[in-house]
Amino acid sequence: MYIGIAGLLLAVIGLAALVYPIYLDQYDVYGIKVRCGNGLSSDISQAAQTDRHDLVTQCHTALLVRRAWAIPAVAIGWLLVTGFLAVWVIKKAASA
Repeated sequence: MYIGIAGLLLAVIGLAALVYPIYLDQYDVYGIKVRCGNGLSSDISQAAQTDRHDLVTQCHTALLVRRAWAIPAVAIGWLLVTGFLAVWVIKKAASA
């Protein structure tokens, strides 16, 4: 039971991290924090409009780091939930 709950929590945290927007600790010329998009889609247009080209690189790095841990978290959580459900169905069928 705990494995299923842990898998569900891990998958939800990973999906939330993919949907939550990614911001840099930098500001554009108008004083707005630079937004890079989210884990599902990148939007580096705000970073590209600044005169600093390193912001585009920082956005790509921030997106890569977010995806590097969020996607495996979703996959591992999904596998744990699937494993829990498979064991539950097998035990249910064996007891019937």
